[in-house]
Amino acid sequence: MNDSTAPAFPDFASIDTVTCVGAGTIGGGWAAYFLAQGFRVKIWDPAPEAAQKFTRLLDAAWPALAELDMAPDADRDAWSVHTDLAEAVAGTGFVQESAPEDLSLKRGLLSRIDAVCAPEIVIGSSTSGYSMTEMATEATHPERLVVGHPFNPPYLIPLVEVVGGEQSSPAAVDWAGDFYTRIGKSVIRMDREVPGFIANRLQEAQWREALHMVEQGEATVEQIDRSITDGPGLRWPFQGPMLTFHLAGGEGGMAHMLDHFGPSLKSPWTRLTAPELSQTLRDDVVAGCEVEAGPRTIADLVAHRDAGIIALRRLTAQLSTAGSETVGTDPTSGTGSATAADTAEANGSATESSARSAEPSPCLARYTTEVAPEWIDYNGHMSEAFYVLVFGFATDQVMDELGLDAGYRNTANASLYTVESHIRYLDEVALGAQLTVTPQLVSAGEKKLHLAYEMHVDQRLVATEEIVALHVDQQAGGAVAFPDTILDRIDEVKRSQPDWSGRHIG
Repeated sequence: MNDSTAPAFPDFASIDTVTCVGAGTIGGGWAAYFLAQGFRVKIWDPAPEAAQKFTRLLDAAWPALAELDMAPDADRDAWSVHTDLAEAVAGTGFVQESAPEDLSLKRGLLSRIDAVCAPEIVIGSSTSGYSMTEMATEATHPERLVVGHPFNPPYLIPLVEVVGGEQSSPAAVDWAGDFYTRIGKSVIRMDREVPGFIANRLQEAQWREALHMVEQGEATVEQIDRSITDGPGLRWPFQGPMLTFHLAGGEGGMAHMLDHFGPSLKSPWTRLTAPELSQTLRDDVVAGCEVEAGPRTIADLVAHRDAGIIALRRLTAQLSTAGSETVGTDPTSGTGSATAADTAEANGSATESSARSAEPSPCLARYTTEVAPEWIDYNGHMSEAFYVLVFGFATDQVMDELGLDAGYRNTANASLYTVESHIRYLDEVALGAQLTVTPQLVSAGEKKLHLAYEMHVDQRLVATEEIVALHVDQQAGGAVAFPDTILDRIDEVKRSQPDWSGRHIG
């Protein structure tokens, strides 16, 4: 690395704007995270549909960020898309480049960013495999270029691997590492460049072996995934692969583990050389993923993944600060705070029918999902917190169906807030069970909805939930009437009240 004197980098407290170069999956994920940390974000992306693509990503990421990593002053609308690179970096305090993995493209783009950036601004790259030594060859000031390698999705996974190239200033690398740490990332400050970095090399080794097993007919895609999610993957969030093997050695620890099992390292258990990616292997892997995903869309899988990560991050944080005590979650994205008067108003007239109702007929759509491994508790069944999660997802679907979707919430600055709920846990739910939630509109008013849900596994009723929710103006902090267009859609929904509705606890 170049030890030449670096310019004075920005004081962290002075940074209010960050630039993201590229608005794809990684760049857009970074932008969403920076927004959630309270920054204004300027996005450079020449694609004509960049703004629309980022809007969709932000809609998916924002509820998850609100669960974990949201700064009090975060403004989800504090972003802009630019096609002029100089305009995009003007006034910025940091640049995160996330262009596609093309070495020639990376070299040229980093050189262009370097040419238009103020000299004190550090430029980070989200490369997955290239070294900064390789990428910085065309830059005039390579000393301020560093790798800040995230893990997907960057808005939820805290890991960032930070390393400089041969010409990078150690001060720039340190500054970048401190910056990522200050905004809530878990930073590995690598001692030297390693192709693929640390996490990708470990992930790639496992991936190559998985491809070999599919190619040889030794395991299916679903079996490979379940071997991790129901096996070592349950241990890794807490101790990682090295400490896992340390514990496998019993009281003798890693020393006993290596002495006892060391000879097995010569056993033919892995084939690290990647197999030839033939059309047959490619098709087999694609087909296996389609079978495993089943009816779940990419959006369904993203929501499932994000909910699992949120639950695990909360649990690991709780374990690290409070021993083995577990934490309950209420991930229902519609849940919030309303005034006591609003709550009393809702409770006092929860069973009122809407005066606008005529002859409604359609029923609300059912919500379906599969029980994930991370939803299983120490008794081997779905934990009570995840019943809340699934009912919350059903509420999200109801909101979308009634027009209270992300677009409405963004423009109207209003949302549905749950002010009271009652859940009955009627039967156990096992791993992999297919859950079907049937929502029913019991009643509606100008400001509120009274909803009831039944959760089934096959024909078995396993849980019910009843909620009263208010339409809340998030700026005013109080309940407001639904717009006429929303009331019209609510009026179209059939009212029904199950016989268990209105029951008291016990």
